[in-house]
Amino acid sequence: MILLVTALTWIGWFPFILFDTDWMGREIYGGEPNQGGAYSAGVSMGALGLMLNSVFLGITSVLMEKLCRKWGAGFVWGVSNIIMAVCFLAMIVTSFVAYHIGYIGHEQPPAGIVIAAVLIFTILGIPLAITYSVPYALISIRIESLGLGQGLSLGVLNLAIVIPQVIVSVGSGPWDQLFGGGNSPALAVGAAAGFIGGIVAILAIPRTRIQKPIPLP
Repeated sequence: MILLVTALTWIGWFPFILFDTDWMGREIYGGEPNQGGAYSAGVSMGALGLMLNSVFLGITSVLMEKLCRKWGAGFVWGVSNIIMAVCFLAMIVTSFVAYHIGYIGHEQPPAGIVIAAVLIFTILGIPLAITYSVPYALISIRIESLGLGQGLSLGVLNLAIVIPQVIVSVGSGPWDQLFGGGNSPALAVGAAAGFIGGIVAILAIPRTRIQKPIPLP
């Protein structure tokens, strides 16, 4: 179950990792690479969003132990995946609204659209922090009962990350072109994978709680 949720989680994350600033430059600012300044302005704003994403990632990392103690690691992981899926859906909705407002190609994006896009990038730091930590903790907790080594177990977990990366890297471009270009089709697949992974994590992974360390006498 941990390997399955890990694979679904990274199928969700890789479209965002591949297209985050490109999405901002193309679908929010309406630019194209090497054609005017709109795309570059969008990429710069996307970089600001990723910086704020890192800030939220750091804050979540500090609070993660308390969250896992209170609700259990599997539950926290599942909820974070659902937050990720909602954020990807919000990106698709933002692209749809931006397209239908009609400013693309004529003027700068409205402040509300830009703020919404940056806010989505920022919130995604919360589930990203959990993705970087909880799966490894869960594997480490369970390997002793299975009689497996730490290195072997983490290597197998890494396969559940690498294989989805290859699939998304190879398939996301043709998938987007199938629907006329843009990044929304790949983000929709990411949202679906993240949501399914979140439900599986909540229902199928026991709520392992992190115990407080016992002080030495």
